[in-house]
Amino acid sequence: MVGRQLVGLIGTNGAGKSHVCRLLQETGFVVVSLSDQVRLEANRRGWPLRRDSLTQLANEMKATRGQDCLAKDIFDEVKSQDRVVFDSIRNESEILFLNHNGVVFLGIDAPIELRFHRIQQRNRVDDQIDFTTFVQQDCRERDGSSSGQNITVALSHCETIIYNDGTQDELNQHVRQFLEQQFSQHPWRA
Repeated sequence: MVGRQLVGLIGTNGAGKSHVCRLLQETGFVVVSLSDQVRLEANRRGWPLRRDSLTQLANEMKATRGQDCLAKDIFDEVKSQDRVVFDSIRNESEILFLNHNGVVFLGIDAPIELRFHRIQQRNRVDDQIDFTTFVQQDCRERDGSSSGQNITVALSHCETIIYNDGTQDELNQHVRQFLEQQFSQHPWRA
């Protein structure tokens, strides 16, 4: 393989990031999530693993250690890997750090009603909320009113944004095209 293949995945809740991660993992990418650093800290503190409490903890960690602390921690853990997907990127400082280290960015978005339907279907404990609460969380994560998150600005740094309102096969094809464009080789071969 020529060079490292490092992809940063940015997107809204329920847009299809988990599917993209599984697809890339099946093709040899190591998938890491910046949010895993927050979950580890929440477990250490005995905090509940709910979206709101994890957001609060992530904001606290970023206020104390810098907005890019999660990206720095996780990047250090995978520095010897050649094919990595970084999931749960939520702010510009994380993007700037990762971009400086050779990461290219892929955005995933979808209509809010479809995203709400998807989170209801995946049936995670934290996803059993009403539409009004979902919209409030989405706005907070998108517009920067949650200090460590600004998905709108993060998406503006993406080389490609896939609007995932079709089938999984269509999403898979869009991801393949992105990887072929970014890495100038067939992405399914190591």
